[in-house]
Amino acid sequence: MNSTDLADDRTSSGQNRRLDGPGPVGSGLDLLRAMAAGEILPPPAMALLDIAYVAVRDGGATVRRKPGVDLYNPFGPVHGSAVAALLDLALGSAVQSALPAGQTYTTLDTRISYLRPLTAASGTLTAVARAIDVGEQRAVAEAQLSDADGQACATATMTCLLVETSEESSPEKPNRTWDVSDWFQIA
Repeated sequence: MNSTDLADDRTSSGQNRRLDGPGPVGSGLDLLRAMAAGEILPPPAMALLDIAYVAVRDGGATVRRKPGVDLYNPFGPVHGSAVAALLDLALGSAVQSALPAGQTYTTLDTRISYLRPLTAASGTLTAVARAIDVGEQRAVAEAQLSDADGQACATATMTCLLVETSEESSPEKPNRTWDVSDWFQIA
């Protein structure tokens, strides 16, 4: 099974949710809350990497995933890109949660400090992020990644450029079950 099939399978087999009806989602926080509540599907990369929202709040987000041997690099521990993806999602969600309807971001810079190697024995990894500065044109967020024992495993910061979105790029709540192709149509 290739990665596209895996993403298709994870987003279309039992994880789809019925929605209340059509209409735009609203602010960044509204969008993330709808994803966290299962009202709309998150982006396919979250399903592919088995990342889930724990909490979203104004200017903050918490996500988690359990690392498995499928994420190991050739030398043993979890590959740094899997950790980076988890931190990237938390940081981006923290920024998006602070933005009004019609605005999103694009990443300008992400810096990660890896503090210890991670393995399947590390247990569930939790990334907690918060937006620390949201201006008119840019935003900055920071995050910490902890293992199941609460030990800090990595820290990260992200700088984003804020951009206006068009009506076509804003996800809607269709009156049907979402699948992975919906994200490709609005991306």
